Amino acid sequence: MVKTTQSAVAAIAPMRLDPYAIAERIFYAHEDGTTYAIDRMGVCLKKILRKSGLPLSMALPTKSFKGVAARVKENSDGTFQASLELHHHDRELCVLLLVADNLDDIAADWHSWSRLMKLPMLIVDADNIAAPVRNELGQVMVETPIERRKRLRMIKHRPWFLRHRKTGMIGDVQKITANEIIARN
Repeated sequence: MVKTTQSAVAAIAPMRLDPYAIAERIFYAHEDGTTYAIDRMGVCLKKILRKSGLPLSMALPTKSFKGVAARVKENSDGTFQASLELHHHDRELCVLLLVADNLDDIAADWHSWSRLMKLPMLIVDADNIAAPVRNELGQVMVETPIERRKRLRMIKHRPWFLRHRKTGMIGDVQKITANEIIARN
């Protein structure tokens, strides 16, 4: 779980970056003057530093992000506004992908961005802690395994074709002897 410091959904106008336009680069300018170029390999970030006025360019590979995070905020009128972002442990490097009111569109884009960027789906709760939606180990989902061969649970380790046969009984052992017969001219 990743703890974040502030909410990304704070009176932001609705916006959407199309996940299927990622075949070519998506260029996107944020209202604070930061410019993003997003593709499958990662994000290129360009901005002017506030204090010094120097330009800053930074390339963030996809693996530097923790996942695609969804945040939901309730407005004062009772409606909900949600956002999707590429979640980075540094709050300044999170990239906003979607801000909308329709939860169906958000769910579809959330899944699409996660699959296209090969990142896990995260959800940010009220305490600003990002947790994965499902347990994954790399690209493999971690779940309890499905039990196989339910019929063998009661029968210890006998193969299925021997289950119906009775086990043999050892009785008295008799020794049989004979002379060898060799055919000669």
